[in-house]
Amino acid sequence: MTTVGYPYTLPTTANVSFQECFAPNANAQYQQPLSDATAFRGRLRTALKEHKHSDRHDFLNIQKAVEDYLPLVFGLVAGIENTELQLTNEIETTWRCTISNVALSLKLPRIKHKSIHYEAIFTLLTLGYTLMDRANELSFAVQRKILIAIGDVSTYAGGYGDGTSMKGAGLSSSLGNSTTSDGSGHDLGLNSTSIGSGGGTKQSVANATSRLFKKSSNTSSKAAKNSNTIGEFTDYLNDEDLAGMDHQLTTAADLYCRAAGVFEYVVQEMIPRWNEAKPVVVIPTIRESLTSNKKAGAETSRPVDVQTSVVSAHIRLALAEAHACTVRKASIKAARASAIKLLTPGSGATANSGGAVSKTSYGLLAKLTVGVKEEYERAYGLLKAVKDQNEISSEFRAHVKDGKFYYEALAQVLLGMDAYEAQQYGKAIGFLTVARATFLAIAKSSKAHTIAQAAAFEYRLANEKVTAFQKINDSVTFEKVPSAAELLGLMPSGRELLLIKRYQTPKPSFGAAAAAREGGADGADDGVAKITYALEGAYF
Repeated sequence: MTTVGYPYTLPTTANVSFQECFAPNANAQYQQPLSDATAFRGRLRTALKEHKHSDRHDFLNIQKAVEDYLPLVFGLVAGIENTELQLTNEIETTWRCTISNVALSLKLPRIKHKSIHYEAIFTLLTLGYTLMDRANELSFAVQRKILIAIGDVSTYAGGYGDGTSMKGAGLSSSLGNSTTSDGSGHDLGLNSTSIGSGGGTKQSVANATSRLFKKSSNTSSKAAKNSNTIGEFTDYLNDEDLAGMDHQLTTAADLYCRAAGVFEYVVQEMIPRWNEAKPVVVIPTIRESLTSNKKAGAETSRPVDVQTSVVSAHIRLALAEAHACTVRKASIKAARASAIKLLTPGSGATANSGGAVSKTSYGLLAKLTVGVKEEYERAYGLLKAVKDQNEISSEFRAHVKDGKFYYEALAQVLLGMDAYEAQQYGKAIGFLTVARATFLAIAKSSKAHTIAQAAAFEYRLANEKVTAFQKINDSVTFEKVPSAAELLGLMPSGRELLLIKRYQTPKPSFGAAAAAREGGADGADDGVAKITYALEGAYF
């Protein structure tokens, strides 16, 4: 299975000088921290600018820049909230919003807001996006290893998240034509023939057949060749490759869980603090008269990037991809076990050692994948809570919407494989045919290029499996293929496996809040571990 994490575009920001916002006489002891905050923010701005204009992305450098800046941000937030810091001008920062809709402009909107909480939230979001992109990078590296191993790198020739769509990239000949819709705007690729017909023409199946399923020299009979078409890509990878992929997927899952923790902190702590923030007291200058400041505006008046429902959707997506990485890791092992088992069904022995094959069952993997689909459903429901849907990036909405169908189809593939191992060929053909149709529809119509690419690849694998199983069923087993409605009733409920990793807030670098955390006084959160240096615990 191929994971499809959303490729977040990291925000950029304009310059800010914090010293200009505070009264120099009233805050004399804080001039150095304010200068440091300006400097560290400038470093972050430079790192984000370089990332934007470079083809080679150094996510670790950005993560370090964010984590170096955050203790100063927390010091500013605490100092302004408890009026320890006295303002002459309310802090106003500008961030380029990456989840907000572009509309007719080719540039993402730059939105200015007056609030230190706006600054803190966007800095934390940048950290979360960076962790997500690091995880995506690792996940794609695994996929690329598989594609190189089977000689099929053309499928992802455009690279990960560069905007290249798979439409027209050799799909016209291999995906065939489709006319049937699933009722939700997706063309399912089912023609008037039976659900178990094998799908497509002989020409299209031949064109779609990859090197993945052409390796037959290890088998000694026609039946053996048919039964050994599952997971052969592992035969092109040595144990060191597979161990490396296992480590990359484990690390990616951990990064996704950490990103979920950052987003959760924004939702549970920072946005409520912004909503409840008292009017900021501003010291009048010679040219100004003292005016009362309004309380923070309604959340719906803010950019969608910093609204609770949208940030909550990021939590669901991060957890979904963390689970997907775990399932993918187990499914690679399952594919390896399926590829090397003896030709006699149910023997439970390997071709190399004669020992038992140890793997996670496809049935359990299917339940976990349904859980991934359900997380995408929750994310989509959260996005629907935004009053004006047009304010959300159309590509982001398309990714979340199509992700539901994509992971549901992957679950159906795994259920088909579970049925295949139980020698229930009719059920296997049914599940795989429905999944194949969904992959075809997504590959042809999805506006989310990352999912379109993955769906095109998964379509080819599903199509080849259907063709192989159909031959067995037509010549040996003659089982009835269940209808789509019957298969729907066989779909299991989802299961969860991983939890959000709580974000460990850094100690404010100055002010009364720093002293309180140092001494554990004033109700400081003893459950929050202190970070002594950037990237602590991030060992690779």
